[in-house]
Amino acid sequence: RFRVWGRPVSRPTMEALKKKLQESGAWDHLAKTLLYVIRDKPGNALEVFETLSQKARASDAKVPELDQKEKDKAIAAIVAMANMYKTPPPPKTEEGEDPEPEAPPEELPVIPDLMYNASVIGEAGVGLGEEEVYKLSVSIHEFSIAQGKKENKFKTIRFFGKILGTGADYYVIECGKDEWPEPDENAPKIPEPMGKGVNKYQYWVSNLAGSSSTWTALPPLTPIQLKTAKQMRKFFTGELTAEVKGYPYFPWKEAGYLRAQIAQITHGTVVSPKGVWKNDEEAEDPKQSIKVNENYKPAEKASSLLSASMWCHHRAYIMPELNRTTFPETEGDEEEKKSLPVEMLTTLDNDIRSKGQWAFSLCTPFGVRPGSCENAVVCAKSIKWPGAVCAVKGKTIVNVYVGYGVSKAETLYKPPPAPTPADEFKLPAEQEDPITQPEPVEEKKEEGEKADA
Repeated sequence: RFRVWGRPVSRPTMEALKKKLQESGAWDHLAKTLLYVIRDKPGNALEVFETLSQKARASDAKVPELDQKEKDKAIAAIVAMANMYKTPPPPKTEEGEDPEPEAPPEELPVIPDLMYNASVIGEAGVGLGEEEVYKLSVSIHEFSIAQGKKENKFKTIRFFGKILGTGADYYVIECGKDEWPEPDENAPKIPEPMGKGVNKYQYWVSNLAGSSSTWTALPPLTPIQLKTAKQMRKFFTGELTAEVKGYPYFPWKEAGYLRAQIAQITHGTVVSPKGVWKNDEEAEDPKQSIKVNENYKPAEKASSLLSASMWCHHRAYIMPELNRTTFPETEGDEEEKKSLPVEMLTTLDNDIRSKGQWAFSLCTPFGVRPGSCENAVVCAKSIKWPGAVCAVKGKTIVNVYVGYGVSKAETLYKPPPAPTPADEFKLPAEQEDPITQPEPVEEKKEEGEKADA
């Protein structure tokens, strides 16, 4: 006979309990746990029994299987990362001789030092990690060379930031040119073509930091896309071809929604200390054209940058009623344009974007006194778009965004109301069918006889 908790238990009862434990899986779990105790022989087996039980349970955990699409995506990412660190074999000609070395490109775009900029924004509390930043730096450099070989040379390339997604993240770069090619005749007309307004720059995205072949260009932005995106609050999935489900209906896939969010972040959060940029007096409209001030000198004391009057926007203002930065050619005259808020360089204390509220938080790293440290980093953090930061250290100015691409909600989100239902279709009045009386058969016979006579 067996005893459990000091009470005698018969063999049939023990067999029934054992069978019940085996059916529930607890018997095998206890056996594995006791196996750990026998193998490891801990001195305090009773105290670590629960830890050994968790260890046995973790060994039984099943890894969910990936479908073929996810497997191919993971394998492609691993291969691209391996090729990045792999030393390419020396090229050979058909005769087996070493070819002549290729000349470097004559003109390369202006690419900021990403490694140094990462250290500056790191002091402002934004960090991507040294390994990730190095991969991005190599990838962007290879991307600029590859685009130059395709006769798609850019003048400037800037790392915009990282937009987090539920399935994958987006690395975003901003590319600019002096002259953009004319669009095709068959292509749909865009109110603000490439090189103007919200489409002044072209944005490329990638889910992988270390590969130069995975960068994809986002389509140009239209006012209707921007208007619709402003009414939505959605997280990104990491797939450009994914549908944006929600209300109002957004038919341009996730690539269009991503482009609209980038435009709102760029034109609302990209700032710089006052004096870095100045109006271009030689342009047709000096208020909308700026250039770098070569005579700019950073502030002697970093504490002076803790005032909103010392910062200004240097991206065009998106007019909410038009969802664009420029006026249509067929609407308004010059006098009306001058009265509207279209000036590009606007200080933060007179910023029409903030609508009289604090839109930025000006601060220094924790524990640093800007008055006592000349090289202290001063940053302007956007309140409306959490994750948008401008860090300044001497003449180094870095604007970056790391976040989910969703603005801060001032109130509880309420989806826009559905449109007013259309009036019911009015049916026309029914018409009575004309009824004709059939002629009697006898009359038809008499008429036939008369005709024969």
